[in-house]
Amino acid sequence: MQLHRSERDKVIGGVCGGLAESLSIETVYIRLAFLLFAIYAGNGLLVYLILWIVLPRMEAGDNDVRYHRLYRPRTDRMIGGVCSGIANAVHTDASIVRLIFIAMTVLGGGGIVVYLLLWLVIPLEPEGFEL
Repeated sequence: MQLHRSERDKVIGGVCGGLAESLSIETVYIRLAFLLFAIYAGNGLLVYLILWIVLPRMEAGDNDVRYHRLYRPRTDRMIGGVCSGIANAVHTDASIVRLIFIAMTVLGGGGIVVYLLLWLVIPLEPEGFEL
């Protein structure tokens, strides 16, 4: 089974549930590992967000994986559209993603650098693109 995000075993984005399904272990161990990684190494949240964006969704009983594209939108953006693009890709509110970047900046100091790097890497959505 390939790595994926779970649609049936999720708390936030299904990353831990999908990793646990792929590795055939209990989800609580993956969640604890991310928590410890976030507290002691300081970048567990960043790793989780990257996996949330990169890993495709898979519903229970699905053999095919649903892929999504990550684009910076042409509308609904405050600065560069990074937060709105991430929010569209993971089907959540852009305010939550913005708060995560603010928290990363205040707590770890890397939020602005990560935002600027993503601004350079994430392409602008094509003309006439529909979600």
